[in-house]
Amino acid sequence: MDTVRLYRAVLKSATKFPSKNKMAIVEEIKVEFRQKRELTDAKEIEKAVAMARDGLDRLNAFSNMDSKSNQWQVSLKGPHTGD
Repeated sequence: MDTVRLYRAVLKSATKFPSKNKMAIVEEIKVEFRQKRELTDAKEIEKAVAMARDGLDRLNAFSNMDSKSNQWQVSLKGPHTGD
């Protein structure tokens, strides 16, 4: 997944996140991506992309849940290590 698709996927998932603070989360994601856009070191870019993928996995784990339910069950895996 290229960076632009990853960015869009993270934003889309964040807008579905069951939280009153989801708009603040979306804004924080935008800021974080803007800051990381300036990276030039390959290892730092790789780390940032892995962190974004991990964040996407975690957002997706919650984004399809009913925010009014108290019956949430999520299984989170470790950090994303790449495809």
